[in-house]
Amino acid sequence: MISNTSPLILLSKLGKLAILKDLFNNITISKEVQEEVITPNRADAQTIQEAINQNWIKVKESKTKKDLGLGKGENSVILLAHEKKDTLIIDDAAGVKMARSLGIPILRTTSVFFLALKKNLINKEQTIKLLNKLIEEGYYIAPKHYTRLLDKLREK
Repeated sequence: MISNTSPLILLSKLGKLAILKDLFNNITISKEVQEEVITPNRADAQTIQEAINQNWIKVKESKTKKDLGLGKGENSVILLAHEKKDTLIIDDAAGVKMARSLGIPILRTTSVFFLALKKNLINKEQTIKLLNKLIEEGYYIAPKHYTRLLDKLREK
């Protein structure tokens, strides 16, 4: 499992970074993503750095050097996921589109919550609270998608 920057920062801010470890055992990020997430004096950066130090977030470099017309982080993790034939956790719309065009399976931060719910790591109420906190942190979910997510929760 490979992750882009924003899912790591958001999960860390919500106090749920470890959910990635619980779901996937380890996560791979690129050097570029590491540089983006490790900003001094931010609590979420410290949590991510601890996960790197504990070696469940691993930093790898892509052998492929190609400009996909995206930010450095998105560019590098898409190339890494393509190279490793692995799933990518990414929220950036342009990044999602590019990854899909290359046949890379993707998850979004919201998908992580639903996987955690399915594995009984969190319950429905916690999932709703996490979705709302995600929005409070600036994550954009179109109203129709938010309604679909809530409907999906009611089905479970």
